[in-house]
Amino acid sequence: MNQKAMYKLSYGLFVLTAKDGNQDNGCIINTAIQAASEPNQMSICVNKANHTHDMIAKTGKFNVSVLSEKAGFDLFTHFGFQSGREVNKFADFAECKRASNGIFYLTAGTNAYMSVTVTKTVDLGSHTMFIGPIEDMEVLSDTPSATYEYYHAHIKPQPKAAAAKPEKNVYRCVICGYEYEGETLPDDYICPLCKHPASDFELIASEPAAPKAQEPVKNVYRCIICGYEYEGESLPDDYICPLCKHPASDFEKVEG
Repeated sequence: MNQKAMYKLSYGLFVLTAKDGNQDNGCIINTAIQAASEPNQMSICVNKANHTHDMIAKTGKFNVSVLSEKAGFDLFTHFGFQSGREVNKFADFAECKRASNGIFYLTAGTNAYMSVTVTKTVDLGSHTMFIGPIEDMEVLSDTPSATYEYYHAHIKPQPKAAAAKPEKNVYRCVICGYEYEGETLPDDYICPLCKHPASDFELIASEPAAPKAQEPVKNVYRCIICGYEYEGESLPDDYICPLCKHPASDFEKVEG
């Protein structure tokens, strides 16, 4: 079974917000859909590890802000790469307003929002599905919605190619045979044995340096959610992305 088939599903991207008492919080999700039209209802699936999940389970209310193609990567890092259990995501965040239900919605990098009251929950294992009627909604801009594919192609920073390791050359003194190893031989180099200058050294092209012990193969595994890269022989089965907290199943090996 090829797990990458799941990547072919089309997703939108949203900021899910909730309020519990004096605490406001939000997280990134890609699982908001219109569940029915009569009455107009929405469903979302939220990872149980998210603090926003617990707030919605307690209060039964949430807002969904639809991210547009103008959303910057900083918006994703702000709401997706840190936990509301540890930081107040709205403490210094000004680009938001409160909807009629008292919960924040985002006013920048979004094109619409919906307010929902939960009437049904379904336990799906790692996630909970929350379903309910849309109580309020507004269009905020005409900018197209950001899809999961658009995020990876145009919003998320592309990984930079690793810098090539400098070549190691061997230079031999023609007077005494002393060998210098390095990328280049300094112009002012003096042989430590016979004290002759760099002009008396020759590059040994046909005699490579003594072989070193073979290093373990280093592979690169990239998180398909946030782009974080893990380097090592293999990716541990229980590995958790340190940025977006997704499991090893959401990493792919970077070829080449």
